[in-house]
Amino acid sequence: MGDMTTLTLVIPTYNLGHYFDETLQTIADQTVEFELWLVDDHSTDGTAEKASDFVSGRPTFHVERFKQHRGVSAARNFGLAHATGDVIAFADGDDQLDPDYVKTLVNGFKNGVVAVAVGYLWWHTTIDQRNVYLPMSQREMFKQVSHRGTDVGGYIWNKAYSLAAIREANLQFDESLSIAEDYLFTASYVAKTPGVYVYDPALRYTKVNRPGSTIHTRNLHDQRVEEQVFSYIRRLGESI
Repeated sequence: MGDMTTLTLVIPTYNLGHYFDETLQTIADQTVEFELWLVDDHSTDGTAEKASDFVSGRPTFHVERFKQHRGVSAARNFGLAHATGDVIAFADGDDQLDPDYVKTLVNGFKNGVVAVAVGYLWWHTTIDQRNVYLPMSQREMFKQVSHRGTDVGGYIWNKAYSLAAIREANLQFDESLSIAEDYLFTASYVAKTPGVYVYDPALRYTKVNRPGSTIHTRNLHDQRVEEQVFSYIRRLGESI
């Protein structure tokens, strides 16, 4: 991909309230150019209008407004289908990006690299926060993304993926899942995509704990679904 790697950032939005203002500011503060898709999942609180205002006058920034609520995976899949970058990243609409978030992701795509991960601030914060690209094999990366509590994690918001590799593997987000869809996507990508992976532990993404978000509303059914997803992921690992 060389030095001119282009990135598409996809951000689903849904009734984000004041949290969205801070996220938009961190998007505006990015230090390199990129394509943006804000995909609004039928917000009713003014979030969609904020998104439209934000992209106005920015030719590489786009907004899509769903006419009905379809879920976060449908929103990500829309962005995936419309992305034109060499690589794609996904963020959540209530989180905060370091100014060098996009730059760090883009600059890692050299010499056969197929995905780049960055450090994040949440319940688990990496101890080693050097700004350096640490290479990983496909097997090493799979071990990181298929287990909870690892430095890299299976989350999608601290990573960028090769768009060509996603399309070659025919990958999408599973719209039937309301939980663990990120782990399933990331683990499936790694299982199906041989190549070099890199991880930069410098903190480039801050996860904001918002009351009412999925992580705070899990029930017994969700836990069973999550167990089934992780069981499938373990089987995926046997193919590497």
